Amino acid sequence: MMRRIGVFFIVVVFALSGLASCSSKPPKRAAKARARQVAKKQQEEKIIIPAKPEKFTIKKVEYNPAGKRDPFLSIVSLTKQKVKKKKKKSLNPLENFDVADFKLLGVIYDGKNYYASILLPDGKAFTVKEGMHLGLYGGTIQKIDETSLTIREEVLNYKGEKEDKITVLKLRKEEE
Repeated sequence: MMRRIGVFFIVVVFALSGLASCSSKPPKRAAKARARQVAKKQQEEKIIIPAKPEKFTIKKVEYNPAGKRDPFLSIVSLTKQKVKKKKKKSLNPLENFDVADFKLLGVIYDGKNYYASILLPDGKAFTVKEGMHLGLYGGTIQKIDETSLTIREEVLNYKGEKEDKITVLKLRKEEE
């Protein structure tokens, strides 16, 4: 019973203190200070309008993305996708490795044509002739002579455009 009376007493005290602190009129000093602040703001807000407003012209610019690559696609991923598409066709072992990894073992001349013997990175040797396809990027053998083998590949440059890459495999590497 005492507990209920204590709770009731506390609730009544909070209610009365809340009502006593509220009043409809602000104190006289606060009202005068507020009036001064409003007057200052009104003076600051006065804007001088120029006699002749400046005219701005908006130029319309049109963008034509024709012939340009998409800037939001990665160049590396585009290159990999194109290589994967080429890999889907049946590949011979010569098309599974990069041309720079090949080693020229020897060159053979039969009186009419030159043939070259090359060694793959996995240790297998093949005999090739002009016009054969090899390498990851669809390279073709352009020329075989007594000491070298020339391969032309079409690769994508940093802009996404096709560019010819010429690789020359020599019989003996020159000392630098």
